[in-house]
Amino acid sequence: MVFRTAASAPVPGHERNPPTRPPPFRAVILAIVAPSFNAFSETFVADHVRSLAPGATVLVCSDSVGAEIYGCPVLSHVRPHFTTFGPLDAMVKKVYVALRRRFGRPLDFADSMRMMEFFKAHGVDRVLAEFGQSGALVADVCARLGLPLYVYFRGADASAAIERGLTRRRYVKMFRQVRGVFCVSQFLADRLISIGCPPDLITINPSGVLTEAFPLGSPEPGRLIAVGRLVEKKAPHLTLDAFGRIAGQFPQAHLDMIGDGPLAAKCHEMIARHGLEQRVTMHGSMDHASVARLMGRSAIFVQHSVTAPDKDMEGFPTAIAEAMSVGLTVVSTRHSGIPEHVLHEKTGLLVEEGDVAGMAAELGRALEDPDFARMLGLAARAHAIVHLDRLRARQHVRAVMGLPEPAQPPA
Repeated sequence: MVFRTAASAPVPGHERNPPTRPPPFRAVILAIVAPSFNAFSETFVADHVRSLAPGATVLVCSDSVGAEIYGCPVLSHVRPHFTTFGPLDAMVKKVYVALRRRFGRPLDFADSMRMMEFFKAHGVDRVLAEFGQSGALVADVCARLGLPLYVYFRGADASAAIERGLTRRRYVKMFRQVRGVFCVSQFLADRLISIGCPPDLITINPSGVLTEAFPLGSPEPGRLIAVGRLVEKKAPHLTLDAFGRIAGQFPQAHLDMIGDGPLAAKCHEMIARHGLEQRVTMHGSMDHASVARLMGRSAIFVQHSVTAPDKDMEGFPTAIAEAMSVGLTVVSTRHSGIPEHVLHEKTGLLVEEGDVAGMAAELGRALEDPDFARMLGLAARAHAIVHLDRLRARQHVRAVMGLPEPAQPPA
């Protein structure tokens, strides 16, 4: 046995077999998959693009309009919509697309090859699919490349979507290979577990709100606000009906309704039925800064969420998280994940789905007793800071996915 002393040690840099140097640092590359990156209401998707892996993110989508603002490499027109030429051509292609989606593979061969080459060219290490359908779309490609896949479920993808047999079967297959599943509420998680998702894959992580961007407001007495798309599951016409039933008792009360959608005409009919033309302002869509300012002036947030006829449901509405952060009194329904954070008579007021008379009574209660309403709002803000802060939600996603903290945390 030969012992090498310090005097006989070779000069550094001249060893016969020099030690292997560690490879140069390479960032973890994240691919985020979504139908598009331009949906005005999907602030949580935009936040993930900007914050989870800044400077090391690539995007995959069908509709690429607006994706250029993020400065990331983009693979678009995955499962594109067909261009049509006339009514007959449109009808034929509509039938073809419906049949393909019902009976075909999630991705055709050409799109699978494009995606594989895109992932390899950019050195993708992790894939985050925003919404369950996006996860089913890319699951086979991730499996072939050995890429860890994580899927975020947020609402319709874990409610109306699982009513469809083919989607349900694709989810079950996807669950056998995903590394992790995020759900914005326990309610949605339970629905996924009921169709075969292993509970130990699931992390409950609400999308959350940037509480510093929605600070405690200075409410104007009698000012109500509703924020959300004018669609069946948000039932804006029932919100208006409830307000109309008590508006005469509170002449100072005014409702601001923010959002656009297919139920706009139905909302205007309800306004006319109750004679609320001077008591309701329909703002349409507004930018997020304007929404925050208007929330800061409001005292009560109201939303009558229901299960839509096609079984579409909320996950946990971002607008409710924002309202709680501002310290509004939230009046809503016992629907999906809402009761997980809006605790009746503790952080808000709740009624059953479809109980318009009950919602009217709770609105009247909040308007009649502003001190009680303010107490609920302050408790809601305290809850939001602890449980719904988006900075913590980001950290939770990074921890589960094994993503490093960015050198300079994004705003």
